[in-house]
Amino acid sequence: MQISQKLFLAFVGLTSIVLIATLSLARWSFDQGFLDFINNLEQERLASLSIDVMTLYAASSPSTNSDQSTDVWRSVNKSTLNQVITTHSPFYRQPKLANIGAPKNPPPRLSGSPPRQPGEPQRFPRHIRPPFDEQDLGLPTGLYSADKVHIAGDIIDDSIDIISLPLKFNQQIVGYLISSPIRENQSSSATAFAQQQRWISIGIGLVCLLLASALAWWLSRFLLVPVKHVMQGITHLSEGDYEQRLATTRADELGQLMVNIDHLAMTLAKNRSAKNRWLADISHELRTPLSILCGEIDSIKAGIRAFDQHQLHSIEQEVLRMKHLVDDLYELSLSDVGGLRYHFKPHNISESLDSILSTLSTSMQDKGLTLTHQITPMLFVSADVRRLEQLFMNLFMNAMVYTDSPGQIDVQLAQQDNMVCLTLNDTKPSATEAECEHLFEALYRQDAARTRRGSGAGLGLTICKNIVEAHNGKISAMPSPMGGLCIKVQLPLLRK
Repeated sequence: MQISQKLFLAFVGLTSIVLIATLSLARWSFDQGFLDFINNLEQERLASLSIDVMTLYAASSPSTNSDQSTDVWRSVNKSTLNQVITTHSPFYRQPKLANIGAPKNPPPRLSGSPPRQPGEPQRFPRHIRPPFDEQDLGLPTGLYSADKVHIAGDIIDDSIDIISLPLKFNQQIVGYLISSPIRENQSSSATAFAQQQRWISIGIGLVCLLLASALAWWLSRFLLVPVKHVMQGITHLSEGDYEQRLATTRADELGQLMVNIDHLAMTLAKNRSAKNRWLADISHELRTPLSILCGEIDSIKAGIRAFDQHQLHSIEQEVLRMKHLVDDLYELSLSDVGGLRYHFKPHNISESLDSILSTLSTSMQDKGLTLTHQITPMLFVSADVRRLEQLFMNLFMNAMVYTDSPGQIDVQLAQQDNMVCLTLNDTKPSATEAECEHLFEALYRQDAARTRRGSGAGLGLTICKNIVEAHNGKISAMPSPMGGLCIKVQLPLLRK
């Protein structure tokens, strides 16, 4: 199943669950609210009815003695009380005078109950109530005295929930109007209304579900547009096409993913270009001494040149040049894969640097270079002594090879905060800032014609970078204020 189908089903399923829950709760709330509304109307009806009833009570009351309230109620015309109670039904239709107190369809009696005598009030046992619609005479209502003695109206079972309104005369309770509230819709009109609302709710739910399905279909496709772009970009990468870019202005996670894929494509293109350049450079570096060797051997075999010490020395130089290149490549490959072993121990870098400079001072003088140095004594670092000396030798040999004579090389070793800083400056030729960024790349040469200044193959600074990084340090190159190149090495200072 596709992701778009899964998203569509997830959206529709979630919407359906929320919609069903919402409509069910709304339906339950409506039913409860409707019944509470009817019961509130009943409370208001009883309040209105109490005014008429108390008017009859006041007209028949000889005094304010509450102990005689039952006698006062008995003195009131019972037929009049029944008529007053009946005509206050909320759904009352004025009947004909001949039919007052005689409803057309009296409610059915319970099986086994004795027949109701003429003039006997209608009784409503527990859970039994008359049908409730517009043609009925309203909710069952009864008038009781202060002693809960039935006076008029219907007899209400007080064992169930009731609506009771006390009747007060001269600040004393003289009776109660009692009505039984509605707990469920039993009338045909209420049932029809509830069924109508149910079908309306179902219709609204179906319309909302259709709308949600349409939005889910569109949303599932809209959300997958960047995913499809990412898939296309990965397809191009898998096919080896690293030039395609997923240019995007999105600021979300998918936008960041597209940016990362573009960066990956650029890195792969750069690595492929570096690999091709590596193969071309290495083949060039190896082909030059091999061509010289083959030419000299052919000339010796042809008798053009005699095989003497001079010729043997020339052949030896080319062999050593190839050996130096192969050794550098092997060491660089070990450094890249983490195969170089380092044995760290506390070491006085000031002493080691001074010893290396003393060894190279004669070679620099022979080349017409002036060496100046300023070394802070007793600076200790945690380092591999052999690799540290290799670092110094590569840096100084590179400076000697790429500094024109007469020239000058200046070496500074000092402490800066918690770092030991080695700064090497030389005179022209120099390098631009753009070229300085590539000096530590393997087989990089500044001159496009690949003019050879020495036996190196452009791997010395790359090896230096790997050694410095293995010591948790930093190395950088920049144009020197002396007119040449400035190499800066920073190593962590060993704390006492």
